[in-house]
Amino acid sequence: MKYAGRVSRMDLEQVVQRILLVRRDITREEVLKKIYEKKRSAEGYFLDEAAARIVAFELGVEIPKNDAEPLWTELSIENLVSGLSDVTVTGRVITVYPVQTFSRRDLTEGKVARLLIADKTGTLKTVLWDDRVSLIEDGKIASGQIIRVLHGYVREGLDGKLEVHVGTRGEIHISPADLVKSEYPLITSFIEKISSITGKRKKANISGTVQKAYHASEFQRANGTSGKVRRLQVQDETGKITVVFWNQKVDELGNTEKGDCLRIMNARVKEMTDGLVELHVDKATQIEKDAERTEKPPSN
Repeated sequence: MKYAGRVSRMDLEQVVQRILLVRRDITREEVLKKIYEKKRSAEGYFLDEAAARIVAFELGVEIPKNDAEPLWTELSIENLVSGLSDVTVTGRVITVYPVQTFSRRDLTEGKVARLLIADKTGTLKTVLWDDRVSLIEDGKIASGQIIRVLHGYVREGLDGKLEVHVGTRGEIHISPADLVKSEYPLITSFIEKISSITGKRKKANISGTVQKAYHASEFQRANGTSGKVRRLQVQDETGKITVVFWNQKVDELGNTEKGDCLRIMNARVKEMTDGLVELHVDKATQIEKDAERTEKPPSN
């Protein structure tokens, strides 16, 4: 449902953000509805911002009265909307995707990298551009850390889901001193049981112990280049699955052997002709060796 009191001015949007920050029990849709109803009750005499400030007062939310006090506030992931241009959001890093390079129209090279972060309300792709990418290249951002994005802007990604982008104006604070770590979900809460993975899935995250480790092999592609592949059998307390590692991921595994623990994030699910499924690990997949295990797999 759309409401006539639509958010069109940035200062109004910031009032709405402040309400959502303080009143975590109210959704964005409910706030917009209250603003619309407030305008309607005044027969249109209230501007959107004035109606929003009155709603904030009635909800017990204090709004600064002068421009010297910034109105931007930190939002939870579920309250983000496309088009916001000065957003602060905090989350735990679940997955770090590989850095990519691209050529601009002026033939200069650019860089982009993506993270998946999460708070207790949802997950969010975070896109880093150019200079900000060095935080990943230098190893300053890793899975498990909590980061705060400041002055980000929100856009809809190609998959239709929201993303927060960090450009030249944006900032990233790693492990801010004022955060409460227990308020952010652990990576383990995103790990799936092996027995639950079916061919209907596109991606999966698992954690388990290597039960069988096969030797790596090399192969020749049709274009004459060579590649590498290696298979492992990984087991958790619910079952076993074959995990296939390709090319540079084979090198990342190193001398992984039976008994080693692995956490594998964002692996591709492939259904075989016999109905079984495998996980395929390529450049978009994150591998952690010796990942902490809270449960031991059953013995053979």
